[in-house]
Amino acid sequence: MSAEESSTVSTASLLADQRNMLEGSTSANAEVIAEVENAKNDSNRMQRRALREQQRLHRIQGRLTDISLNDIATLRDGEYDFFIENTIVCIRGSCSQFDARDGRTKLMPPLTHDCCQTFSTIAAVVLSSLGLAVTMQECSDVSTVNYLLYISAWLHQISAPVWPQRRARPTVGDLNAALRLREFFPSRVNEGEFEVLFYNQRDRAKELVDQLCSTSRGSRNADGSLSVCGYVIASGDYTVSIFSLAHDVKGRPNARYSEAWSLYICDSHGTQPWSGGKACLTGITVGVPKAGAEVSNGVVAKEEGLRYFAMILFALLEDHKRKTTSLQHVPYMTWSPIRRQRATLYTAEELKGIIDDSWIPSLMKNNVIAREAKKYSFAPLKCFLGLSASKTVVANGVAGSS
Repeated sequence: MSAEESSTVSTASLLADQRNMLEGSTSANAEVIAEVENAKNDSNRMQRRALREQQRLHRIQGRLTDISLNDIATLRDGEYDFFIENTIVCIRGSCSQFDARDGRTKLMPPLTHDCCQTFSTIAAVVLSSLGLAVTMQECSDVSTVNYLLYISAWLHQISAPVWPQRRARPTVGDLNAALRLREFFPSRVNEGEFEVLFYNQRDRAKELVDQLCSTSRGSRNADGSLSVCGYVIASGDYTVSIFSLAHDVKGRPNARYSEAWSLYICDSHGTQPWSGGKACLTGITVGVPKAGAEVSNGVVAKEEGLRYFAMILFALLEDHKRKTTSLQHVPYMTWSPIRRQRATLYTAEELKGIIDDSWIPSLMKNNVIAREAKKYSFAPLKCFLGLSASKTVVANGVAGSS
């Protein structure tokens, strides 16, 4: 071999060795990089998993309030009341959904004990359809709550076979479909518009409550309705509803308040201390007093009243959650908004006419509902909303100065 050939071989060998070393180094580097990336991905996955677990625990342990129903109740003249006097009005029925088949109220159906979703939805839709707080005074009596429980329990019983989702309890969508609520009342529950809230979202829940007394007119929806006037709030097997009615005080020189609302909680369980174990409507009237005007007894300043109303609602929801929460499941609520059409105003008599002459007869024409009604020997009584309307209502002092 010549010197030139020897040099060429040596150079070629050297280049090959360098190439092999470079390829080996590149391969090693790639393996190192892959290991680093895998470790980083594993770390990211663990961090995401830890974050999800932290969020889950936070949602499980989250609370709307640390205040219990007993904390905000006091004995006054031998009966339980809100701890601040002249703040709430409680319109009680004769029974709750759990004892409605006792005694004379055996008129109620077998599934009365499970009708809170139906009661809360019907009560809020019907009563918010009144439009103004002044007409609610006609319904501030025991017969109103009794009728709402009576008709809700029976409709819950006989409409169950036509609920679209076929579950043990109806959804808002089931009730809208089976009971045709959107066809007969100006207030409507929009089931597709619901918002999911966890119990650690107190601020958002309070914001939704505050919006019930909003002064903004809002924009008209496609269905001709305006701003939200209430919510159907479902959490597990418990449902409660809330709604607000404005007082007609704008432009009235003798009115003590520039703006005022009455807010109500519709609850068929009877768990609020002042309900006496009966289904009830708990109400608070809030207002913005005019400068120099004498404040009415039983009307609370707007911000303070909204705080008390939320306090009662949140304590009620927490009371139920404590009885049912499992560490395996994250408790949550759905808030389905109730919207009312513009410029609607009904008296109790007019609502009774809608119920007796249009709504109930139309439901009884459904073959399945009619069959179930016959099966349980149900013949609907005439609507008795406001049959024994009380003379004293907490909102009486809002409009006038006398």
